[in-house]
Amino acid sequence: MAPRGPHSMLLLTLVLLAACLAWFRPLPDTYQRFGREHIDFPKTSAPNGQSYCDLMMWRLSRNMGVCKLTHTFIHALASHLWAICPSGRRCNQYNECNSIAAYPLTTCRVRRPLRPSNCVYRGIPQTRRIHMACNWQQ
Repeated sequence: MAPRGPHSMLLLTLVLLAACLAWFRPLPDTYQRFGREHIDFPKTSAPNGQSYCDLMMWRLSRNMGVCKLTHTFIHALASHLWAICPSGRRCNQYNECNSIAAYPLTTCRVRRPLRPSNCVYRGIPQTRRIHMACNWQQ
């Protein structure tokens, strides 16, 4: 015999709410972290590549306690980058995909690893295809 009354209705409501929350869950932290750490659109204004990288790498690694050796910033809309990852299929066995389009980016490489607050970087502007992991769609 099926349960009846206000308790069964509350249980059904909670089950449906949990199912809806699971369906509309927020994007995983890896997706948000990738955006915070790698996307700089529109590109932050700086007089030259060194100044740009010094500023951006200071923002990125100020709490790390070390100078990060290299890092890439992509100057494109996040929606364009997320479109690299196809929905419903994998690009390779590790779920890494290559972009079809080339994107503007800046690669920052440490020149002199001093103290983390005084690291000196070289900025290398490029336009190229991107290889990225699409782990947030799993």
